[in-house]
Amino acid sequence: MNMINTNQAAITTKYVLYDHSVIVSVYHDMDDDWQFYGVEEVETEDAVLLSISQIIELDASVKEILNIKKGYSAHRNSKIDSWRIEKDE
Repeated sequence: MNMINTNQAAITTKYVLYDHSVIVSVYHDMDDDWQFYGVEEVETEDAVLLSISQIIELDASVKEILNIKKGYSAHRNSKIDSWRIEKDE
């Protein structure tokens, strides 16, 4: 795995943080930002800022895809499914 700064801020949602929604979509933006989403449709006011290490504490399975390149995303249907890596357009 590439070395990443686990203290780096990441965007997630209140559903992931407070309701323990399963993370099913992860985006590694071209500007090196990370976003972690559950299945819920979200609005701007649902956003929460955490560190990547806090995201890992919520769902350790995301460690599997923290090596995706900038401009790529990872998706799965449920926590038991495998991640699918895609290049973002």
